[in-house]
Amino acid sequence: MNHSLRDRASVDDAKKVSWMTVVGYGSGDFGFNLYFAGLNLYLLYYYTDVLNIDPALAGLIIMLPVIWDGVSDPLMGWIVTRTRSRFGKFRPYILFGAPLMGFSFVGMFAAPIWFPDQVIIACLVSHTLFRSAYTVTSVPYSSLAAALTHNSQERGTMAGVRMMAAMIGGIVTAATMLELASYLGNGDMRQGFVQVAIVYALLSSVMMVVIFFTTSEEVSLASPEPVTSRQTLLFLSHNRAFWILCGASFVGVIGSAIGGKSIVYYISYYAGHPESVSNVMSVGILGAGIGIPLWTLTARHLSKRWVWVIGTSGAVLLNLALFFSDAKAVATLSVLAFCNGAMGGAVAVMFWSMLPDTVEYGQWRSRVRDDGIVFGLSQLISKAGSGLGVGMIGMVLSVIGYTAGVDQSAETLQGIRATAFLIPAVASALSALIILFYPLDMQLHSRIVRALEHREKAARREYRIPPLP
Repeated sequence: MNHSLRDRASVDDAKKVSWMTVVGYGSGDFGFNLYFAGLNLYLLYYYTDVLNIDPALAGLIIMLPVIWDGVSDPLMGWIVTRTRSRFGKFRPYILFGAPLMGFSFVGMFAAPIWFPDQVIIACLVSHTLFRSAYTVTSVPYSSLAAALTHNSQERGTMAGVRMMAAMIGGIVTAATMLELASYLGNGDMRQGFVQVAIVYALLSSVMMVVIFFTTSEEVSLASPEPVTSRQTLLFLSHNRAFWILCGASFVGVIGSAIGGKSIVYYISYYAGHPESVSNVMSVGILGAGIGIPLWTLTARHLSKRWVWVIGTSGAVLLNLALFFSDAKAVATLSVLAFCNGAMGGAVAVMFWSMLPDTVEYGQWRSRVRDDGIVFGLSQLISKAGSGLGVGMIGMVLSVIGYTAGVDQSAETLQGIRATAFLIPAVASALSALIILFYPLDMQLHSRIVRALEHREKAARREYRIPPLP
């Protein structure tokens, strides 16, 4: 049998995923993104414009818990790999971690009200607690993708559905959080944000239950023996694909976080349309939601790596267009935000499609499999990039002289404009450059899976199989 036929046979032989599992698993990210989009889009605004915290200090409150993420995310990955239960390694954490996420999300907005004399400490502690609870549930959720199938195309489909659900969660959050906070709080934004957080927590908890009951952990090439810490280090040190993917993602996430936060201030103060913030941001997320299924289909015919490059290159051009056009009209901003979102959707869906493939790549290179550490570290890198970006925004706002709720100086407005578009453009360009070195494509991954299957059979039969050509 020639290589192309063998590769196709390997793809066809890999476990197919039922549509119930694809939809159940993928739609769960709607619940996660209600939380994370709320944090990413509006927590800094809540601190600066509702609680009246100094922007630099507010940025530090958001950025400092990333240090704890540096411990908690890899630790959670280490824990789930070594978990054994009748429900599997990952699913129990999703089910039982749901209430922890919900309560801590509400507490993140309620704590400053409960402790009015210690607002800064309350914000820092409650934000750290939420990130911890999010880690306990989201690392197993992401890791579950590698346990559902080894088929790279199937993983691409799941990633597409997942990102669609995430975008819907982002659209719902961007479009409703401010308005619901004002409505439910009867004009008191402090109380309103707490009420919205309760609604989001209930919706998200339902989605965690859906994930648990529509998935099952049936696919594994790993040894039944627990992985030692030394083996985990060996697995990571040999996993070049993982580190390149995370490096490209880290740079892109920083740029996306800076652009996503700055655009709120750009629309409100530079363009002069504070009432249109939610609408423009929702259109941008809608663009990503429409782009995701198109990029998912494109990746079936084109390398995932090149889909990433196309998306980031488009983002560079669009951010530069926004900067040099000096856009202020809501219609213009909405169109460009839609296109920018569509380009960003390529990176979002490709990252979650490519990440599970790095598990088998690392296993092939090191003869060790550690699903949890891959997803724990990837989540750390993503959150570190987001937290660093938000922290940088707080500091930049302070440096350029931003003061909440007043007319900004010409220098401050120009600083907001440059931060909203030039920094994301540079970050997208660097992300495209880094991902060019990613070594995997669908054909190589299918050959690796086939080699791992032979290796597993050989271990059982105690004979050696020739190495992967």
